[in-house]
Parts: sequence; C-alpha cells; structure tokens
Amino acid sequence: MADIALVDIGSTRVKWQVRNAEGEVLGSGANRDPAGCVRGLASMAREAPLTAVWLSRVGPGEREAAFSAELAAAGIDAPVHAVTVPANGPHGLRIDYAAGQLGVDRYCALVAARARCDAPMILVDAGTAVTVDVLEADGRHAGGYLLPGRQLGWEALQTRLTDRIAPREATQWPDDLETAPGLNSTEALERGWSLGLAGALDGLIARSRTAERAGAACWLTGGDAYWLAPVLRAESTIFPNLVLDGLWELSRWEGAECAG
Repeated sequence: MADIALVDIGSTRVKWQVRNAEGEVLGSGANRDPAGCVRGLASMAREAPLTAVWLSRVGPGEREAAFSAELAAAGIDAPVHAVTVPANGPHGLRIDYAAGQLGVDRYCALVAARARCDAPMILVDAGTAVTVDVLEADGRHAGGYLLPGRQLGWEALQTRLTDRIAPREATQWPDDLETAPGLNSTEALERGWSLGLAGALDGLIARSRTAERAGAACWLTGGDAYWLAPVLRAESTIFPNLVLDGLWELSRWEGAECAG
C-alpha cells in the first residue's frame, strides 16, 4: 500500500492526513472548508501520487459528492472510499446502535480505540456536537450520549441576547477558561455554558462507569478536547486524531478483507 489520504469532513472543519504504507504521517492539515483540504492533498500528490482517499463525512451526501468533484478537478484521480457503519467492525467491534444513525466519525473513533485497547472505554468527541460513546471490554458499543458543543450552545442563547452579547466565531474563544463568576453577560454565558457542559460530561462519565466498567478509561478527541480536559473532574487522556486513526485502521482492515 503506497501513500493514502485520510479525510475527516466534520460539521465545521475538514481534517486530513497523508500516510505511507507504514502509517507514518507525511503531511496533515485542518481547514474550514473542503477546498483547503483539496489544495493540501494536491500539493502532497505532486510529490508522490495518492493511491486512495479514505473519507469520513458527517452531514448530507452532497458534501461527499462535492468533495469528490473537487478532488477530480485538482487532478487527484485516486479512488475515494467513503466509510459506512456496519454491524461488525475490525478488532471485534460490534455496533448495536440503530441502523443508519451512528455517525461515521463516531464509528471511526471507536475503531481507533478498539485497535489500541481491549478494555472498557468512554470516548468523548468534543466538536460542534459533543458525543459520549461507551465501549465494552468485549468490543460491543453500548450506546452513547449526544449534547450541543461549546459553540453551538453559545449560539443558541446569544441569538436571544443580541442586545447584550455579540456573536462569536469558534476561533474567538479564549485559550484558558476563567471559572470565577462573570461580571457581564458575555463572561457569564462563556463560563456558565462551558462549566455546565463540563459538569454534564462528568456526570455522564460517572454514570457510564458501572460495576462492569468501573475502571473504564476516558479518552477525549475533537477540536475542543484541549480546553475541556483541564475543567473535567474525570481523569482523561487526549487523542487528537482518533477519527483519522480509525480511517487508517479501516484502510488496512478493508484492504485485507478485499485481498482475502
């Protein structure tokens, strides 16, 4: 297997990597739109041709079609493998979630976690939405929780308080979260929603650690993982690229299945 591209089209960002046959990351990026990703991949492809593009996509199928068209327009003719969610995945992973409702990004993160560890696991993906997925030691996905993310929650209330709170882009949050009570509406919403989200996640993590999962590790991924980790009471470890790691695992697994 020569160089392949791994692409995660999320709700607000497109993350990508190019890896060689050994899994070494040769190039990577994060863009606000697919066009930026395609430019990065085209630059990499000029150095060495890409043999495949593995894709995780949330949202309507038109986003996938548009991305494939942009790849073709940029001269990248590698086949695009758009991941779907099966009932049974690699490393003994089993999905009991309602058919067609588990996001491909969540599935890829579960694949990556299962490849790294066969113990109980709680995965928190903090992005536009925040998802909490529970993975049993035997590989069964036991379900999960879904919450609005930091930016989404901010926007929901800010639009009702436009006389006091200005709009904010996802890139405009402070690097460090103050926890003291806010002295104006912007501070109050920023701190109240952020700490409330962290508190809700702590509660869900605690509820997920049943007797059978008492020692379950908590892994964080997603664009908001780094601000979230310090304010969680639950001990956690950040794995920033679990979705891309899962795409890599699937490229190897599905490639082996086809070869077999």
